[in-house]
Amino acid sequence: MSEYFDSENHVIGAATCDECRTRIKIVEKNRPLIGKAVRCPKCRTLFTLILDTPSNAEQNAIAAEEERTRETKQKRRTQDEIRSAHIEKALAGFKSLHGRLQNLAQEAGNKEEQVRIWCVDALRTALGYNDDEIETERRVLNGRIDIAIKRDGKVLVVIECKAIRSRLNSNVLAQAGTYAATLSASWIVLTNGDIWKLYRVIPRHGHEPVLELVFDVSLLDEDGISDRDAENLYLLTSRAMSCGDTEKSYHRVVCKNSVRLRSALFSDRVIKAMRLELVQGYESESQTKVQITDEEMLDALRDEFDLTEL
Repeated sequence: MSEYFDSENHVIGAATCDECRTRIKIVEKNRPLIGKAVRCPKCRTLFTLILDTPSNAEQNAIAAEEERTRETKQKRRTQDEIRSAHIEKALAGFKSLHGRLQNLAQEAGNKEEQVRIWCVDALRTALGYNDDEIETERRVLNGRIDIAIKRDGKVLVVIECKAIRSRLNSNVLAQAGTYAATLSASWIVLTNGDIWKLYRVIPRHGHEPVLELVFDVSLLDEDGISDRDAENLYLLTSRAMSCGDTEKSYHRVVCKNSVRLRSALFSDRVIKAMRLELVQGYESESQTKVQITDEEMLDALRDEFDLTEL
């Protein structure tokens, strides 16, 4: 049998596509569609939805799949609950330190050292690191790392701290990148206490590493430390680093960046799929078949998004 219309609801029967003969599960939510024209999820043609009883084999397959779905959801809920608890802990920890951070921002002649001390407290209070995982003033090359997060004797994160009114510009990032590459660290954090930026370090043999931005949050903006800020800051926690949540989030961010979105939107496969969807959708609405070439579809996308070159 083919895919669910809505796998969250109880299965009430099955239907068969007139065109490709695909068997389709029908759930309670789809009951209002019975007797109406619907689009086959496999071949995308319209057919009248007629409910019938699944065969014994189909009923057994449905029962087994629903059991697997329940088990998967239970496991996912458990992991989500653990993650939510760590996010709440990070949020509470940073909020407990927020007053000190505001005072630092108002002090005259604020120094980098004060921010570094505040950040160490944040690592302990909000992000779940033990003292033996935190090293300060580590010497490397001709400089020093403000804070290094270690695991199993290896530096995992290089944290570059600046005074609270300092800009975290490209020079600061380049310096941190050099330190991270020297120590084979996987992550860089740039912070002035207010701004927190997390970067993934991608080594390149014989070249400077590629530094990919994962998030950029401000703790002293109008909304203070928001829930969204806490979700990002969670990625800096000991738990997120150790269980792979930080790495997964990095891949999600990079997968959706503007370069890849643009490439995907104008790929041959997407152009063909959009052309087919437009033609079939228009025919369904107007009972009129039109012909559109891939080139015309591409030109239409360029005009819609005001793009003059690919």
